[in-house]
Amino acid sequence: MEKIKKNAFAIFLIINFIAWTCIQCLRNVISIDAMEAISWGEVVDFGTNKHPPFSGWIIGGLYNICGQHDIVAYILGQVFILIGYIFIYKLAKFFLSEEKAVCASIILSSCYYYTYILFIDNFNCNFVSMALWPMICYYFYKATREEKTLDWIIFGIASAIAVLTKYQVAFLFLALFIYLIAFERKQFTKKGMYISVLCGFLVILPHIIWLFNNDFFSLIYISERTEIGTHNTPELLVKFGRLFFPLKFTLDQLLSITPGIILYGFLAFQAKNISYVKDGLSKAEKWFILLITFAPMLAQGSMAFFTDNRVQGIWGSIMVSFTGILMFSLFPIKFKEDTFKYFMKWAYSLVALWLIGMVIFSQLQTKRTLSYPYQTIMPYFNDLWDKETNNAPFKYVGGHIDYVFQFHVYNKRHPKAILETFGHKNPWINPKDVLNSGILVVGGNEDELPSRVHEMSPLLPEDYKIEPQKYSFKIKNKLNKTKEYSFVYTIIPPQRND
Repeated sequence: MEKIKKNAFAIFLIINFIAWTCIQCLRNVISIDAMEAISWGEVVDFGTNKHPPFSGWIIGGLYNICGQHDIVAYILGQVFILIGYIFIYKLAKFFLSEEKAVCASIILSSCYYYTYILFIDNFNCNFVSMALWPMICYYFYKATREEKTLDWIIFGIASAIAVLTKYQVAFLFLALFIYLIAFERKQFTKKGMYISVLCGFLVILPHIIWLFNNDFFSLIYISERTEIGTHNTPELLVKFGRLFFPLKFTLDQLLSITPGIILYGFLAFQAKNISYVKDGLSKAEKWFILLITFAPMLAQGSMAFFTDNRVQGIWGSIMVSFTGILMFSLFPIKFKEDTFKYFMKWAYSLVALWLIGMVIFSQLQTKRTLSYPYQTIMPYFNDLWDKETNNAPFKYVGGHIDYVFQFHVYNKRHPKAILETFGHKNPWINPKDVLNSGILVVGGNEDELPSRVHEMSPLLPEDYKIEPQKYSFKIKNKLNKTKEYSFVYTIIPPQRND
């Protein structure tokens, strides 16, 4: 019987993988996040200007090895989602029967972050983390139970890779540390945990050195991104942000898993037997599930309450991974003979509804981030660059990231994207080469362009003059509804050719 459930799980994962990969191919371009990660990976360094480097290494390497095809980003995002599903199931097996462990994993396939956001973002550091967090929890719990050195080593390495993916994993470490203090203090007297710490430290050591040598770019970005009062925040939110942002963050997570809660409700109604667990799990087991589910969310949300920082709802995408385990373990349903089949039918139905919805959305949308007409834009700018610079090589582009990375990825000449460094020295650029080669600077509007140019002033001639030009394009959907977009640019030609 267990083999049947495992086979059903494997079949679902394969179908889900193929379906969502195909759906994403309805896009015209990969997401800005994926483009940015490709740029990070091509830098080949132990840090970036925003996040740790691991997600960039993965996609940057594979994207170029596989011929720079967009499907690499779609498949890679799905690979990490698939890994996440598998390790959620493996972790759930410590607390649940085979069929319920399968359900605890599959129920996430209806979640907003595993559907709509997957289509919109397709690959970024969050998707990598959605694989690593369940893996970390699985090997941590397995190591504390079985006390095998290999499990501790894998836990340490996986944890280090998670740090190299996104610093947000610190909130998960907080949950695991609380669990150790409360229920596994004996681990502090054994070598396994210290071996894991040593392994993890050695893996992240090059990144730590890089941070010290490069003005802590990643932490500067986090501060800039979260500070209330930036990014045109309304005055009302500046005053009441400490209440608004934690509440909104919590509400976003609840709404994201609402389809899964509804599916669980259908299952409970069909089984006609649901209760809060009292005797099924030990106190330590219940607290482990509660801690990994809620402690990271509370820690992230409280940042906006206790500081002048705001949090984005999307940052919780990594943290909802364990809600299926929570529901099936703490609010158990007594499975009848046909309960599992009933659940699988509903799971397939919800996934099908999401897929149909995304197909319709893809045909009706007019978003430039999904349907950017690079096939006409890039040849135009190549001709313009040749004319303005007397056929100099098109080597650099900088400015607003929403436009810069599209030039880097989709222009056949692949000009290097100038990464923002928030006023600090750019370690990835040779200023003399930029000066000698010229640069295309792109902004969202005429008011923004001067600030974008000023950000790169160390790379530009002292007497440069901004001559903003406007470029407009239209996107039409299947109902012939058209939306017009525009951006501004200036070409700063080479100062000399060596």
